[in-house]
Amino acid sequence: MDKVGLILEGGGMRGIYTAGVLDFFIDKNIEVDLVVGVSAGGCHAASYLSKQYNRAFRTNIDYLHDKEYLSFRNLIKTGSIFGMDLMFNKIPNELYPYDYETFNKSKSKFTVVATNCETGEAEYFQLKDMKKDIMYLQASCSIPMFANIVEVDGYKLVDGGVSDSIPIEYALKQGCNKNIV
Repeated sequence: MDKVGLILEGGGMRGIYTAGVLDFFIDKNIEVDLVVGVSAGGCHAASYLSKQYNRAFRTNIDYLHDKEYLSFRNLIKTGSIFGMDLMFNKIPNELYPYDYETFNKSKSKFTVVATNCETGEAEYFQLKDMKKDIMYLQASCSIPMFANIVEVDGYKLVDGGVSDSIPIEYALKQGCNKNIV
């Protein structure tokens, strides 16, 4: 039996195209066995797996001009050009609530890629409970020099695009013989 993987690369605002494709998948009830997300691709995957149509697009576009979302002021104040608290706390928990329950019921496995700062190698983290595992998603989005290193569970992590920007080999090793990239 075929096992289908969905590999979503990062690229910041380039990912808006990905958000549109994933909205089509939601609309047509297309599900896969494994989703592997890198950086922005991981964020879009999270909205897809919670089946929140248009969420990935809205959470990027609606906050794009918000200085708390993206600004050099953030970089100076916090060490990150991105407002990580806004992106990974306020938006999903207050401003544009994330459907944690639907995510947790998803039959698709969800893995994000981050780069281990000590080894330079890719690390693959399966997210099973978004509330508990969101720090791995944040790590996957932490672009070196524009975001802080994320320390979680003994790892020092940055953006997954540094080490494995299109993790097709990972999906193949997980048994996905058909992959959408």
